Amino acid sequence: MTDYEKATLFFQIVETAHSAMANYLTVLFAVVAVSYFVADRLDRVASTLLLIVFSFFCFGMIREIFFLYSDMARLGHEIAQVPGDVYDWLGIAQFSVDSPQWVIPYSSLVMSLAAYLASLLFFYRVRRGGQSTTETS
Repeated sequence: MTDYEKATLFFQIVETAHSAMANYLTVLFAVVAVSYFVADRLDRVASTLLLIVFSFFCFGMIREIFFLYSDMARLGHEIAQVPGDVYDWLGIAQFSVDSPQWVIPYSSLVMSLAAYLASLLFFYRVRRGGQSTTETS
């Protein structure tokens, strides 16, 4: 693979990873909005079905995000190993070969899972009636 192809592939992976993360956040915030408006009115069966479908989508998207960021980190590690100043303009090449590139996919995994768990907690909080309502006089 030529240097040009590596750089092009790197940017394509980055763009795809960002699109996948944006799609995940869209689904996540859609469920948060639905939770805010209707979670307390759903019966147990409807709530369970909603959360099962939501969980399947989230775990699939989180898996996709993790793999994309893993590919990005592996290719970035390979780019950082290229001798000379071919990739000096590319940010990932500024890391040394010994830098912990594995942090990139695992940090995205932790953030994605934390956002998923927070959305579930929000759903259950609203469902239990924990939604704060302030009345103005």
